[in-house]
Amino acid sequence: MKKKKRTNKSKYKHESTGDHCTCAAYVAEIMCKKNAENRNEGSLPYKFWNTKKWKWTYQRQVIAANKMIEQFGERALVRAVNSPEFNGIFSLNHPKCYGIIKRYQLLLIEEEKNRQEIEVKVNPTRRNKGYGKKNLLSKLRKYENGEKEIEDDG
Repeated sequence: MKKKKRTNKSKYKHESTGDHCTCAAYVAEIMCKKNAENRNEGSLPYKFWNTKKWKWTYQRQVIAANKMIEQFGERALVRAVNSPEFNGIFSLNHPKCYGIIKRYQLLLIEEEKNRQEIEVKVNPTRRNKGYGKKNLLSKLRKYENGEKEIEDDG
């Protein structure tokens, strides 16, 4: 059996199988895992979404995740689901989900506004000259660059 190849849509990995999956499937698996832990059922089996017990729950979570991705975006949904506010929530259909995800969406928008572009020179041509007293390193740099012979201070 071939593993699913990674595409632009499938940039997440299933925790149970390690295969690439969509964001909705990733979030649905996290929610099913939380639900299983809440019920004291232990860890989920390999490809649990094919079992009769978890198939319907997983499908409902994928549908809810897709609706939330359309509304809020992938990054906000994943951040919210992995946040401490989601600890007591075991389904994406919970009434508090929309408020929490909306808060993380607003935080992401705020981060994008505050993000500053920083220009980094790959190969700077020269260093800025230091101010104040000349130390041993500055004397060595001058000698290395051929600007000045080393003077004996002592």
